[in-house]
Amino acid sequence: MSCNNSHLQDKTVVITGAGGRLGQRLVARFEEVGACVVSIGRVDTTQLALDLTKEAEVTDAFARIKDQHGRIDVLVHAVGMWNEWPLLDTRLEDWERMMRVNLTSSFLCFREAARHMLPEGGTLVGICARSGLEAALARGGAYAASKAGLLRLVEAVAAEYPVLRTYALAPSIIRYGKSTGTGVRADDLIELAIQLCSESAAALSGTALQAYGDR
Repeated sequence: MSCNNSHLQDKTVVITGAGGRLGQRLVARFEEVGACVVSIGRVDTTQLALDLTKEAEVTDAFARIKDQHGRIDVLVHAVGMWNEWPLLDTRLEDWERMMRVNLTSSFLCFREAARHMLPEGGTLVGICARSGLEAALARGGAYAASKAGLLRLVEAVAAEYPVLRTYALAPSIIRYGKSTGTGVRADDLIELAIQLCSESAAALSGTALQAYGDR
């Protein structure tokens, strides 16, 4: 993949989860490389504040973005939650919330972004997780299931619409700032997301990139 980021100059990039630690950094970095970023989150500091698990809100938001900017070139879906519960202590409402936040929001955002990218094409990037690719850990069933579902969604979208370059980034632990230890640096993960937006990454469409960092 090319390290020249000019492929994002003046592209309309939608970043969800933009109010979170990873999302804020994604917004800043994509703006640095010349993208026209539309930030979506649940906080007022983002350009669009909405609940990404609500179909009507997501549909309306992407339609407004298309109307305002004329096109949508890239979606980086960085919404997610993590928690762990022993199986016998997992309430149905806990399970359903995990699925709504991690999987339903991905489905809705991918669907609406794709609707406005076709037939020209575009790039969809979802943030998966190591436990969505490999054996889940004890007490992590709900989280692992939601992230495994995201991976299957990425594969299906790539198969159905070859013109859409569709990827999952699968970090282990994301490290911020000067924190040390195992995991991948947030900045390194963001650079991977930027490179996936290049046509030179097309051969990887439909796959998950293992971004585990130091083991």
